[in-house]
Amino acid sequence: MNIVSFFTDVGTPKTGLSPIIDIWKLDGTQVVTAQPMSEIDGGFYTYDFSTYDEDEDYVIRADGTNTLRGADRYAYSTNETAGVSKILQIEKGNWSIVGTQMIFYDADGTTELIKFDLKNKTGTATDTDVFSRAGV
Repeated sequence: MNIVSFFTDVGTPKTGLSPIIDIWKLDGTQVVTAQPMSEIDGGFYTYDFSTYDEDEDYVIRADGTNTLRGADRYAYSTNETAGVSKILQIEKGNWSIVGTQMIFYDADGTTELIKFDLKNKTGTATDTDVFSRAGV
C-alpha cells in the first residue's frame, strides 16, 4: 500500500524535501520508524508500506523536515479502513446456503470468508423463512 502525503510552504506546494514517515498501530506499537519518503511531484511524497495489514488500523505521521515551520511541517492521517478489503472480497465473491448456514466465498468460489447461522423468528436454525443471521 502506498501512503501519500502533501506538503506546502505557506500554502505553496513544496518540492525538494526529504520527508520521513512514522506509523503506529492503535495499540501504540510503532511499525515504521523514520523511513524516507520519495518525491512524486508538486508537493506530493509517497512511502511503500509493504507490511500493511488490511485488518489493522494505523495512525500515520509524515515529517517534512525542519525546513518547514508550524502546521506545514507535519502531515498526519489514519487509514480507518480495517476490514474494508474483507467486505470487498465478500461483495465480489459468491454465497450459498448450506443446511442452515449462509456461507460467503472469495472470488475463487471455494475459499470460505465468513459464515452465518440462519434462524427463523423464534431463533431456531432454519433454511426456510429466514428471519435473522448470527455470526459463527
